[in-house]
Amino acid sequence: MHQRGLKLGIYADFGNLTCEDYPGSIDHLQQDAKTFAEWNIDMLKVDGCYCNASLMAKGYPELGQYLNETGRKIVYSCSWPFYEQMHGIPINYTAVAETCNLWRNFDDIRLTWQSIMSIIDYYDKHQDELAKVNGPGRWNDPDMIIVGNREITLDQSRVQMALWSIWSTPLLMSNDLRFITPPQKEILQNRKVIAINQDPLGIMGKKIMEKDFVRIYRKPVTPIQKSTQAYSYAFAFFNTHTRNYAVVKVNQLNEIGLTSADGYLVEDLFANRSYGRLYPNSTIYFFVPPTGVVMVKATVE
Repeated sequence: MHQRGLKLGIYADFGNLTCEDYPGSIDHLQQDAKTFAEWNIDMLKVDGCYCNASLMAKGYPELGQYLNETGRKIVYSCSWPFYEQMHGIPINYTAVAETCNLWRNFDDIRLTWQSIMSIIDYYDKHQDELAKVNGPGRWNDPDMIIVGNREITLDQSRVQMALWSIWSTPLLMSNDLRFITPPQKEILQNRKVIAINQDPLGIMGKKIMEKDFVRIYRKPVTPIQKSTQAYSYAFAFFNTHTRNYAVVKVNQLNEIGLTSADGYLVEDLFANRSYGRLYPNSTIYFFVPPTGVVMVKATVE
């Protein structure tokens, strides 16, 4: 794999069996960690089927310690918070973030718009708790990017790509590369959107307001103005209505947190359109398709 320029990920389970009934790692954590390192894997996803969830707060950190002791750099993906939540166990996100590089905290994504919406609703509801622990080397994981599958529209594909990037969450694709269409490929390879996801600050953006089916999300990003330490920002204007276009009018940009007197260069990242330099008292309009999004970056000058 490495000779082909690829990295190797392995799926395992903390319990007696994996979710597909293959052998799990319980009682063999150290042995399996050594084995995975000997195989030169780069990422380990550890699920939590067939396991007593009360054991996870001890077991996941133990496995993480054994992985570190191998000396091999392995990205550690945990399902620990999801299973604790399922069983009504309070989640200690501080401990999770100290142990895992990324972690699932909601149900598996499915090839439906309803599934994407259920994840968005969960992250909106819990955003303050999740944002506290999100940052470089430790990420919330809302599950796979399903852009490239025919079950969701192009507008819905842009929504998923935009919000996963606003949240600074992993962009792990679940699709068949042989059948991705050019428009889907364009969404997946949008460098400006990916740059928002990969911004070095690693801050999880949040929903800042909602009105008439439109949710507005904001994420602080680089560059930062040296003289005032003002952030640049990425925004997602998400229309949740399933049939109607939304007309979004921001009467003054300071209403959404753009307050630098020096102004901002504002750009639509999917349409690749520049709005030029705008100021805190500037007005801006967007037309957002049903179950669609407009994503912009406001770069401080």
